[in-house]
Amino acid sequence: MKWSLLSILLKKTIMTTIIRNGLFFDGTGTKGQQKDLVIKTGKVAAISDKAPAVEGAKEIDAAGKWVLPGFIDIHTHYDAEIEVMPGLEESLRHGTTTVVMGNCSISAALGRDEEIVDLFCRVENMPAQVLTEWIKDKITWKSLAEYYEHLETLAIGPNVASFVGHSNLRIAAMGVDRSFKVPMANESESAKMDAYLREAMEAGYLGMSIDMLPFHRWAGVFDSTYKGTSVPSQQASVKEYRRLANILREYDRVLQATPNALDKRSGIHLLGMSSGLFRKPLKTTIVAAMDLKSDERIHKLVTALATLGKRFFNADMKFQALSMPFLNYGEGPITPLFEEFPSMVEVIGATSEERIAAFQDAKLRKWFRKDWNHKATSVFPRLLKEMTVVKCPDTSLIGHTFQELTDKQGQGKDGLDYFMDLIIQYDTDLVWKCTAANHRDKVRVGLLAHEATIPGFNDSGAHNVNMAFHDGSLQALRQALDYPDILPIEKAIYRLTKMPCDWLGIDAGSLEIGRRADVCVVDPTKLNSGLTEEPIEDYHPSLKGSFRYVKRSDGVVNHVLVNGEEVFNDTSGFVESVGKKRYGQLLRSKN
Repeated sequence: MKWSLLSILLKKTIMTTIIRNGLFFDGTGTKGQQKDLVIKTGKVAAISDKAPAVEGAKEIDAAGKWVLPGFIDIHTHYDAEIEVMPGLEESLRHGTTTVVMGNCSISAALGRDEEIVDLFCRVENMPAQVLTEWIKDKITWKSLAEYYEHLETLAIGPNVASFVGHSNLRIAAMGVDRSFKVPMANESESAKMDAYLREAMEAGYLGMSIDMLPFHRWAGVFDSTYKGTSVPSQQASVKEYRRLANILREYDRVLQATPNALDKRSGIHLLGMSSGLFRKPLKTTIVAAMDLKSDERIHKLVTALATLGKRFFNADMKFQALSMPFLNYGEGPITPLFEEFPSMVEVIGATSEERIAAFQDAKLRKWFRKDWNHKATSVFPRLLKEMTVVKCPDTSLIGHTFQELTDKQGQGKDGLDYFMDLIIQYDTDLVWKCTAANHRDKVRVGLLAHEATIPGFNDSGAHNVNMAFHDGSLQALRQALDYPDILPIEKAIYRLTKMPCDWLGIDAGSLEIGRRADVCVVDPTKLNSGLTEEPIEDYHPSLKGSFRYVKRSDGVVNHVLVNGEEVFNDTSGFVESVGKKRYGQLLRSKN
């Protein structure tokens, strides 16, 4: 009996952690203060000038460091990855303790396994056989509520919240064929969609995501009928969006939207849905406020839309803002930047032999040239001087832009012809990079600080061989150090933690007594030396020989705690049980 009591007491002391001597930020926007943080049984127990010692407690010396709430990543596509790598280490290592899934109209919450693979494969840009192995015959849940019950069983590293995807709702209510072919569901199908959405809201989903942009496409791995076609949400009518948006308004939830960059009216439609004239405003988070190289005025237009919408229409719109240059990689013609070219829709989903044959065809080359030279606003700057070779069997090409190579060894060819000929020669072995947006530091920081934005759009888990922004929150802190007049440190931390959590309806983001202790300890002296724009290749065993781009922040993050338990430190890396033991929680909407 005595030993049993002693074991209980020991367990209680072991669950006490004291983080001493750090500059403490609670996430509310107040300036940092030198404080000790005491954590007991997963919650903040005390914040004091000098905490008394506790026998058996774990102590962390944070002298010279910042102690702050763990970050939230508001835009991820971890819906498939979480099934096989639930620790989500590539977010945890950067101090992210809460992630939001189910963005861009697609989620794993509803639908058959084959449909989910076809929705995610092209977006995540992962080999079909890998994603199939992750998902095929693994779907045990039969409803939106059961999916959340399933998430409760996973050994998740960070806390997880989710939107429900509109594309999934359409397929479930209308079937695959009609979800692609019919803009407006009939009365019976609409009723089914309404019921699914209400079920999700009752289960605690944050809201619903829609996709008006035609560049997210059906992979056609299992159903090739609609291969390369924009996902079902993009096929829907505005009337359908509005009807479902009103259900979100009823539950005080959030609409996540990707507007149609080719149709400026989509922004007006979203303003109309968010408007609170004679009704409650609908919180609407939109992808994205970026400083495009192809149109350096566009970021002013999107922030003005949200600002004026709030002033004159009582709208509540927040554009997601990426905290670093929008650096993309292409493998030959395979890149999300080329998804906006109609000529590349079939090419991107083709085999190597089919791609090479396509670029040898005069009609395709003429079509590609027409797309390249179009005058409309484009995310991709379409300049060969902005595209640099990073890998190629001919190593003499590496480090040069395609314009430089054309001028040097193009033998009088037009630059675009030279580029297409290189694709014929090397296909996906020709790897290049291009910064398409967010290239001006001061403009980028201004967007992070703007009242019409939420820092985010990291897209973690998506476009895995094209981009990596997992360290987005740390990059924002680095820029806050460089531009304190635009984005003071305490404001940056607030905008990366409590502000988005409160706005989205998530119980996270601050370190206050009695609250869950999700903590990140950061060395501010390493922010400028420990972060890079360039990603590295990660060959995780679950990727079966393929790779994904990830980021590293060596020495910047010293400790990460989720629910009061340390999951990562800069000395020994991840705790061995990450990915095997459940640290995070499923965070249901608190609205």
